[in-house]
Amino acid sequence: MTFVEVLLGFIQEPIFIISCIFWIITFILIKILGKRKENITLIFPFLVLFKSKIFNRFFQKISRKGKRLWKIWWNIGIIVSFLLMIYAIYFFISNFFALIFNPQPENAIIPLIPGVTIGFPIFSYFILPILFTISIHEFSHAIAAEVDGVNVKSSGIFGAGIFLIVGFGAFVEVDEFQLNSKNFSSKTRLRVASAGIWSNIILTAIFFLLILGFPTIMKVGYYSEGFQIQNVLSINEGGFNENNLENGDIVYKINDTLVDINNNANLNDILMNKTDLKCSIGDQLVFTCIDNKTGEEYIRNVILGFNSYVGFDWEQLNNTAINITNVNSWLRAGNNYNLDLKGIIIVKINETLINYQNNQTLEVFLSQKKPNYKLNITSDKGESYEIYVDFYSYTPGAHLLNDIYLGLNIEKFSDNSVNITEVFKNETESGLNEGRIPENIIITKINGIQISLTNQSFKEFFTTNLSPKPGDTIIFTDDDGNNYTLFSTEKPVIPVFIGINTQSYWVPSNWLGRLVGGLFPNEIYLFFMFTFMISLSLALFNLLPISIFDGGRMVKELIHLVIGTKEVDKNAKKKLFYEYDVKEAKQHLFTHSINEVIKVRELLLDEKPLINKDKAENYGEIEKDDRKTIPYRDLLFKPLDTSEDGFIDTIELNDDQKIDNKAKIEVEIEYEQDLKEIPKQRIYRWISSIMGVVLIASFIISFIKFGKTLFWL
Repeated sequence: MTFVEVLLGFIQEPIFIISCIFWIITFILIKILGKRKENITLIFPFLVLFKSKIFNRFFQKISRKGKRLWKIWWNIGIIVSFLLMIYAIYFFISNFFALIFNPQPENAIIPLIPGVTIGFPIFSYFILPILFTISIHEFSHAIAAEVDGVNVKSSGIFGAGIFLIVGFGAFVEVDEFQLNSKNFSSKTRLRVASAGIWSNIILTAIFFLLILGFPTIMKVGYYSEGFQIQNVLSINEGGFNENNLENGDIVYKINDTLVDINNNANLNDILMNKTDLKCSIGDQLVFTCIDNKTGEEYIRNVILGFNSYVGFDWEQLNNTAINITNVNSWLRAGNNYNLDLKGIIIVKINETLINYQNNQTLEVFLSQKKPNYKLNITSDKGESYEIYVDFYSYTPGAHLLNDIYLGLNIEKFSDNSVNITEVFKNETESGLNEGRIPENIIITKINGIQISLTNQSFKEFFTTNLSPKPGDTIIFTDDDGNNYTLFSTEKPVIPVFIGINTQSYWVPSNWLGRLVGGLFPNEIYLFFMFTFMISLSLALFNLLPISIFDGGRMVKELIHLVIGTKEVDKNAKKKLFYEYDVKEAKQHLFTHSINEVIKVRELLLDEKPLINKDKAENYGEIEKDDRKTIPYRDLLFKPLDTSEDGFIDTIELNDDQKIDNKAKIEVEIEYEQDLKEIPKQRIYRWISSIMGVVLIASFIISFIKFGKTLFWL
């Protein structure tokens, strides 16, 4: 997918309008705050930051109440975060090896990139959960910092635009230099670092409980989650109830059974006889519907017809022909997957010409006869195809055999054997024999009978020689003589058909439910679900001991605590370099444990541009050979201890010295050097690098293995 295709697809989405509104609001705010442009960062169309102290008073007010309880709360967060960090490391490493040796779609780790890895419509549902979760995360850092007396330098509102997030969230900027000074202990730094993670963990738990109790919560305005009829199929489309139902009907009960998706009583469960109501072909059901405006009940009588299934989709090409648009694969329960039907134009059914005007359509043919038979269709080129007509099912492997279901995918291996290519999972794929038989083994006998597929399919061999009934046990024997006892059951199909398209709809029980509508709870549920997912993901990723994550800061502090700082060189010297900022009267050195500032001088780089500028701009080192050749002038200064921890951290240069903005300044200092700092950093870099490689490699492998199959969201 090209950038242009992504952009054109985005413009067609409703979220584009939301994005435009977002940027209009952004530019209005910029206009209003124009006099304080230094507090605005704008990178159109990706990011905007409105930096101020807008939330600082709020953080201070909260942190002053129950400081002791707050500290206990954040201390619990430290313990829980470290315990879950072990799980996060295990999860990502084990998942990484699974991606290498046994890659499955559920192991894939794919970043959310709108228009590329996730569609814009579904991404719009992520916007509020992302902003909400990040804001809670940031607020937690700020409150934890204020409780321990660490300043929050700034706070404000951030937004990300068209290609990231469309909307606003909150952010905070904790004074990291102050936090790492001698005034504060490792406990404080751990509390601040883990606060965001801990809040995300709590948020995950809260929304998990909200999801579990969602049906109960919705009782405030609704009876149950029923369904609304979106479309009633016509007779030409195989419908049985064209004149019995109307679009927009909200179904509350079927006969006397309450329709409730959350209590295993949805429409499919009812039609599959999983409730006390038993449905058979030809039965007449009574739908009790509710008027959304008045709350009054009314009755609709419904006829049950055959639920026929041919395993392919088609569309009307003209009045006398249909075009087969898609053929379901075996794993989509395709009963005609082996026929090359896609794109074929069909004009005859059982030698009868298709004629939509006279109700001679494939849908009508399928509605006239009970399934489990074969049908002949003829193309416009005179080619004839014999297709299977079965009962409808989306369950994998439902039509492997005629009368029973084993929950397996079985393919011919030779004339005398078959291969068990897949064993469907019991919980997620309606499997039946998971754990009873392994995948990729060769079966030569069934119930002691040698397999023979010379002139017949496996289905024909199985039916002719065994004729099993649902509930019978079947013994498969592999080529090594090992036996596997399997269960059988009825096909997991929906035998009856009403002829309607529906959508989930909460049935209002009072004025509140009618006011907000039956679709509103679904939006709330999606918010709960996506907030749970985002909060859990944010916690897991942030727990990783990588420098860009909070987990990295926690592990760095842990290493510092374990190794300690017993060996210190109190007379160590080094030189710092930075760019002079004329707006700042005091120049922060961003270095701890400075005992003395020996000298300050301006480097006159214009005459000798031999300096490593990238390093100089980032307080780096200048090569010794370069230093000797660079002219300089000494500057007058005053050392300051702004952190009040007994060490110098700032210098104030005399005003009468004419210094150009962004001039390179060299500061020679004497400081206390932790002699164990190098091994600490080495250990931390190794841990951070290993986990960073695992994470990046997981992204790459997921993209290579599943890029084409996962980018459907």
